[in-house]
Amino acid sequence: MDALEILAEASSPKAQQIIAAARECFLDTGYGETSMDLVARAAGVSKATLYAHFTNKQALFGAVIAEECNRTAAALFEPGPDSNDVRKTLTRLGKSFCDMVMEPIKLAGYRVVVAEAARFPELGEAFYRAGPARTIADLADYLERMTQQGRLDVPHAKLAASQFLGMIKADNYLRRLFAIKDGPGDPSPADAVDAAVEVFLRAYGTKH
Repeated sequence: MDALEILAEASSPKAQQIIAAARECFLDTGYGETSMDLVARAAGVSKATLYAHFTNKQALFGAVIAEECNRTAAALFEPGPDSNDVRKTLTRLGKSFCDMVMEPIKLAGYRVVVAEAARFPELGEAFYRAGPARTIADLADYLERMTQQGRLDVPHAKLAASQFLGMIKADNYLRRLFAIKDGPGDPSPADAVDAAVEVFLRAYGTKH
């Protein structure tokens, strides 16, 4: 089940109530120690109601991640008036993506996944499908459209999208993930975005 399907099944007010409680439980307690009983108590619902909306903890965690991603994905990849201007669009997308992944709540969620994915492989899969995979796919769709219009020359859109997002995160993301303060000479996220756009266009820009 992909992120959009998860969200479609979790759109009712009761499901949203459960997701909000689960988000706090996962962040405060961790994935491994969070039980469906704990979420039911935090949400103020019965276990029967909880399981009527989410069949297991993996599905619930996937809904939490999908909800977080959906908060920003629509705006992140919303076609703007400059959508045919690849440099402006990639710069706008890059800065929005940077702001998104470096939000404290996003960093906290990522730490939960990294800490417990080895014990709970389904946790990593749910996170990847609802978050990174969706972001890469959305950007790849844009790159394919620009290639079809002759504005880019991208032979493998999914790979190129992954490369672009990786360049944007760079060392800035790691410093924030590990709670390391920026030091003298460290590039800002905006600097990383500008450099990533320049490198990307040199690699995949049309030659005419």
